[in-house]
Amino acid sequence: MQYLGEISALSAAAVWAIATWIYGQFSHQFSALQLNIIKGCIASIMMALVLPIAVTIPSELSTHHLAILAVSGIIGIAIGDSAYFAALKRIGANKTLLLESLAPPLSGILALVFIGSVLPLQSWFGVLITTIAVTFVILQPNADNSSQINWSGIGFGLLASVCQASGVVISHYALVAGDLPPLLGALIRLTVGVLAVVAIIIFVENKPFRKILDNFRQLTQKAFLTLLLAIFVGTFLALWLQQSALKYASPAVAQTIIATSPLFMLGICALKGERVTLKSLLGTLAAIGGISLFFIK
Repeated sequence: MQYLGEISALSAAAVWAIATWIYGQFSHQFSALQLNIIKGCIASIMMALVLPIAVTIPSELSTHHLAILAVSGIIGIAIGDSAYFAALKRIGANKTLLLESLAPPLSGILALVFIGSVLPLQSWFGVLITTIAVTFVILQPNADNSSQINWSGIGFGLLASVCQASGVVISHYALVAGDLPPLLGALIRLTVGVLAVVAIIIFVENKPFRKILDNFRQLTQKAFLTLLLAIFVGTFLALWLQQSALKYASPAVAQTIIATSPLFMLGICALKGERVTLKSLLGTLAAIGGISLFFIK
C-alpha cells in the first residue's frame, strides 16, 4: 500500500487523542497512581499475550541494556504517566495533550546534551515556535471562562513531557545498542514502571488496592468496557501504529503527522459540544508547525 506509513501515523494521532479523552473521563474516579496501575497491568497482559506470536526474542539479552530500559520505565511510565493522569484531572485532555507536543523538541535537546546529537538552526526555531504556541494556548481561559490558571496542572503536564522525552532518549539508546524488539522493550518498560508505581502508591495512599477494587465495583459494565477500550487503543494499538508509521514512512513525515494529535482532540471536543476558541485552534496549528520544523532536514 503506497501510503501505509502516512495512514498509520494519522491513525496513531487519532487513536491517541481518543484514548486521552476517554482517560479524562475516569480521572476524577481514580487517582493518577491508581489509573496508572490499572492501565499498566492490563496493557502488560495484552503485550505479554501477543509477544510470543509477533516477536522473535533474542537468545541473549544484555543485562546492561535491560537495566537501561528499566530506568526508562521508571522515568517514563511510573513518573511520566502518573504526572500525565494528574494533569488530565486538573487541566483537561486538550491542554494536557498539547503540553505533550513539547516532548519531541525536548527529546532533541536531551539527545544533544547526553549523546551529542547536533540540532540544525531550523530545529531551534521549531523549539521556540512550539514552546511559544503551547504557552499561548495553555494560558487561555478555561471552558467555563474562568481566568484562574491551574499551575499545578501545567506543572504536572510539563513533568509528563520531560519524563516522556527522557524515556524516549534512554529507551531508544537501549533498543538500538541492544538490538531489542520494540514490543519487548515496551513490555519491559511497562512492567518495571507499574511495579514502581505499586511501590509508590503503598506509601502515598491508605489501602490503595482496596480503593481500586471499590472504584471498580462502582463502574457500570459500559464504563468498564470504555476504560478497557482506552487502554487497548492508547497503549497497545497506538504503539503498533506508531511502529508501522516509522517503518513505512520517513521518520520526519511520521513524527510530524503523529504530532497532529491535538487537532483530533479539538475535533473531539467540538463533537462533544465543548467550546473551541479560534485562539486555541491557531495556537495548536502553530505548535504543530513548530514540530514540523524540528523534523524537516
